[in-house]
Amino acid sequence: MEAAVECTHCHVVMTSWSAPGSPIRYWQCPFCARTHSSLYGEVFRRNAGARVVEGRTPRAAVPTALPMASPDDVRWARVRQTAARWFARLEADERRNGHLREAEVPEADPRDVVDVTPARVRRARRG
Repeated sequence: MEAAVECTHCHVVMTSWSAPGSPIRYWQCPFCARTHSSLYGEVFRRNAGARVVEGRTPRAAVPTALPMASPDDVRWARVRQTAARWFARLEADERRNGHLREAEVPEADPRDVVDVTPARVRRARRG
């Protein structure tokens, strides 16, 4: 039996798969969808997103049960996913509409700046 791999963000066991005949194995968190590959061992050695849990089932209430994320973890995962989709859509709209990025905006010359104040309203004199 292979060791379990736990997501260090959600603290749940990650699902695992491998292509037939391939020595590369992949793990994906069922909640935050982060994916890691066996090609990058430093991820597991440094606990940078995933960690190998040997000899015990991580955070299991019952020895045969898989650990589950809390309802709050699931809710925040959905919030992050919605925000990521919104920002991606916003960026695609900006690219499509040709909006300038901050680096492309020209700086104003202080000599060209003019103060604008509202005109005084004069009341007509009644005689």
